Amino acid sequence: MSIRLLLAATFALMLVLAAPVRGDFFKALVRDFQEVNQWPCPYHCWDREAVRSAFPSMIQSGWRRQNLLSDSHFTANNGELSPAGQFKVRWILTEVPPEHRVIQVRRGETPEQTAARIQAVQKYAAKIAPDSEPPAIEETNMSPPGYPAGWPGPKDGSTTRKFQPQIPQNLYLPDRNSSGSGTAQ
Repeated sequence: MSIRLLLAATFALMLVLAAPVRGDFFKALVRDFQEVNQWPCPYHCWDREAVRSAFPSMIQSGWRRQNLLSDSHFTANNGELSPAGQFKVRWILTEVPPEHRVIQVRRGETPEQTAARIQAVQKYAAKIAPDSEPPAIEETNMSPPGYPAGWPGPKDGSTTRKFQPQIPQNLYLPDRNSSGSGTAQ
């Protein structure tokens, strides 16, 4: 009996002496209980924002790559636009949304070659749309699609060269005139 009485007195004394601490403790207990019971909901917005934050830079990189004029869009001897380059510049100036109409010109081997490329693009753009303002033209080191990142040389065809010898010469193709129903006649 005395142990129970001692425990009750100790508990009552702790409640009286620790009233300020007790209030903070119970507030924290209630806050933690509510946070744990609503756990995924408060963090959805942060997670979604973290995932979506990469999209604008990915979209911008995609448009930069799409608007890239690389070596194949210029003639080798004088840096003039090839027919493919003319078509691409025309497409950029007429079809691309206005906020993404920035022509990316891959740098040449020399600064003179790069300047000739940019001048050729400016001249052709002025010929296509003489009344509009000139498009933004930026020089870049970006690799064209299909090339390894930062690869300065021609496209590496070693994967296709390794694959071609393994293709059988006489492929068996079924006759297109057969019914193909799978039943024996």
